[in-house]
Amino acid sequence: MMFNKQDIDERGEVPAPFNFEKHNFNPHQCRGDFDYDRNNKPIVKKSKDGKSFEDKKGSKVSSRGYRVDKSGNVEDNHGRKKFDKSHTTSDGDLPKLFNYNGRRYDIADCIG
Repeated sequence: MMFNKQDIDERGEVPAPFNFEKHNFNPHQCRGDFDYDRNNKPIVKKSKDGKSFEDKKGSKVSSRGYRVDKSGNVEDNHGRKKFDKSHTTSDGDLPKLFNYNGRRYDIADCIG
């Protein structure tokens, strides 16, 4: 759960400052801290137990390099849940997003 029902207004809008963020998602804020290879791809390492992945600071990440909580939900740098695990792909990638015109784009397209 991200908000209590009483926190949402009569139009279904989430409270400030989150209502501003909902249309300004920044995937950089969900990435772990990595070293990069020659092709500028993050080097995602397996954890010591070999069952999960972590960044170079030891934070738990998906196999695609997005920071996750203990339940597998994608979270930002401040520990706020951004995507439910059920909305991510099987390999931990973020879902495809759509613009206001209904055209699909990949989150990686907006990561510089």
